[in-house]
Amino acid sequence: MSVQGIPRTSPGLRVADWARRGRAEVLSRSHLAVTALAAAVVIGLPLLALVLPYPHSPLRPDPNAIAVAPNGTYWFGTDGNGMDVFSRTIEAAKLDLPIAVGATALALAVGVPLGLFATSGRVGDVLMRVVDAFAALPTIVIAVVGIQLMGGTVFDVVVAIAVVGAPRFVRLSRAAALSLRSARYVEAAVATGCSPLRIAFNHIFRNAYGVVLVQATLTAANALGTIAALNFLGVGAKPPQPSWGGMISDGFSMLIRGDWWASAFPTAAMVLAIGSLNILAGALENRIERVERAR
Repeated sequence: MSVQGIPRTSPGLRVADWARRGRAEVLSRSHLAVTALAAAVVIGLPLLALVLPYPHSPLRPDPNAIAVAPNGTYWFGTDGNGMDVFSRTIEAAKLDLPIAVGATALALAVGVPLGLFATSGRVGDVLMRVVDAFAALPTIVIAVVGIQLMGGTVFDVVVAIAVVGAPRFVRLSRAAALSLRSARYVEAAVATGCSPLRIAFNHIFRNAYGVVLVQATLTAANALGTIAALNFLGVGAKPPQPSWGGMISDGFSMLIRGDWWASAFPTAAMVLAIGSLNILAGALENRIERVERAR
């Protein structure tokens, strides 16, 4: 049998097939390398802040080095207060990334159970109406008001961002529960007398955890942006504790004078971290799709 007159055993076809396989392998390795680099950024930045011997203190200013441009002594320059931008950029990762991950974990722990059990009944309908109304409100406004009411500590920031992010998990887990509750294995579990708790987590969530993980990674990226916005507005980390948003805010006045480094480097670090989280979310989604196709 032939394709357009060329036998299947034709060397030309074999070469083309090998070329396609080679391109697929190169793309796969490239994706793996990019994903590994993204994971290294997300995990490595906070660890770097813990183990790196800073060339200069991130908390104490140098009055003799005010607004110094990047050089061999101050790699990222200094800000308007004489603080080393490099040390503060790395130190800020130790605060911002753990807050984003902690807030996402708390939102996950609260939102998933609510969504799994809000599939029927009057309580579930009321809960979803509340979630929909809450999700329509501006995220930053809710976070700012919540943090100010609670006192403004780091824990308050985690709680406020978790409250803002929880509706995403409520909706996602509820949609998964509604789509899977008519599956045969769920009906069999109900028929055998399994408890609602076991059905929700062992049979429904167990088959939908992949999309929840993808959403958790995206939520962490969004949380990081929210934290930066809050710190830019002066809500959250208190000086001299460095944060990417606070450093961008402090460097804004220098940027007007043309001194770009005080805000450029923390902006680059924040964009790198958010971009890495989004890359990890895409890699997780692709992995889940491959597993689903293989079933």
